[in-house]
Amino acid sequence: MKENNKFESEPMLHKNETHTLLPIRYIIVFMCFLAVTLNYATRMTLSVAMLAMVPKGSMNLTSSNVSMTSDTSKHLTFDWSLETQQFILGSLYYGNTITPFFAGWLVGIFGGSPIILLGTLLMSLMMLLTPVAAEVGVWLLVITRIVDGMGQGFVYPATFNLITNWSKLNERNTFISISASGVVGILWCIGWCIVGSTDVNSNRWISTIERDSILFSQTEEIKNASQYEVPWKKIAQSPVVWTLCFCTIGFNFGFIFLLTELPIFFETILGFELKMTGLLSTIPHFVFFVAMLFGGVLADALIFHKILTAISTRKLLACCALGISPMFLVSIGYVANNETLAVVLMICVFGMCPLYIPSVEASILDIAPNHSGLLIGIMSSASHVCGFIAPAIVGILTRNCNTIYQWRKMFWITAGVQVLGLVTFMIFGTSEVQEWSKLDKSDTDEVVPCIESEKER
Repeated sequence: MKENNKFESEPMLHKNETHTLLPIRYIIVFMCFLAVTLNYATRMTLSVAMLAMVPKGSMNLTSSNVSMTSDTSKHLTFDWSLETQQFILGSLYYGNTITPFFAGWLVGIFGGSPIILLGTLLMSLMMLLTPVAAEVGVWLLVITRIVDGMGQGFVYPATFNLITNWSKLNERNTFISISASGVVGILWCIGWCIVGSTDVNSNRWISTIERDSILFSQTEEIKNASQYEVPWKKIAQSPVVWTLCFCTIGFNFGFIFLLTELPIFFETILGFELKMTGLLSTIPHFVFFVAMLFGGVLADALIFHKILTAISTRKLLACCALGISPMFLVSIGYVANNETLAVVLMICVFGMCPLYIPSVEASILDIAPNHSGLLIGIMSSASHVCGFIAPAIVGILTRNCNTIYQWRKMFWITAGVQVLGLVTFMIFGTSEVQEWSKLDKSDTDEVVPCIESEKER
């Protein structure tokens, strides 16, 4: 019977013992990277497009919310107040607040593969419908954005589940950092159906050597994921979980503000043209992903070579993400007369804030690898409330007086929320596996010995 089970679990295309040219786990993590990239892209695209959809000085030529520009009959503009724009941008996070918690529970039952496919397909379809919805009316556009946000909410918890199942212990920080639109999203769904799977045992392409290598490095909690049970009460009572939630609220308050509001600030306050604003929205995100990848590799190196302990590494990178980054953000409000310096400071913000990923978020894999998808779902649901609070605050501050002084207040509010999150993590943050996460209560092995075993091998 065991031999039959072993045969059934053998990969379809690689039943030999040779190394493959490109390990399948690299393809999986690259697909996760694309899914998260699409996720972020759908969040920021409308913020930049809004500058063209509601140009300065446009006149409402009809009683509808749609009007024609004077330069071409093919270019539609929308007579939306700044407050309405903020409501539209923030509506995505109503949906994004609902689904992550639910998705985190689902990945524990069905695995990450079908959940990430569902989320990417849903948000891609909504992005395709966005232009049509905008022409029909504000409320249809808001509904589309909410459903788009619901689709996005499935992606991140599924990504953490997949990284947990597909990574070696000494690769986790790097993989999480790497992983951390419409038509492209549909193509992604087709690609995932071909190569994706929840774990190494259910993948048809992986070689036996790569599969055994991954399984060898994993803890028993991950290997025995079929025993998945959620200790809801202990999670709700865990100070560590509350600490991570509060810290994530601090990060996402700032990050969502950067995604949705900073393009508007550069166009309306600093006077950047639309093309330049679009370019400025692209460069920082390139810096963001490079810094995130660097942070993941750095974290793995510091921990694997025992230069710093896991928690010291996490807190060091958290200081950069939630301590230094807010300083650069506040400084932008005081250099309105120096456009070049403002751009440099913005790039510095995007260069520091992604270090939150291999610090706070990666600590989820330290404290509860078997519940990583659920925890990131809980954290995302809690923190994405900021997605409609931050735009609402901007709308209130700039409703009657859209000046640099009002934006400075928002910069200070954002920095204060982030620093509070940092202080919480510095005091209560830990990298120790929580007792409620262990499937075998007699198992007291920690992560570091497993990493050492992999190194010796």
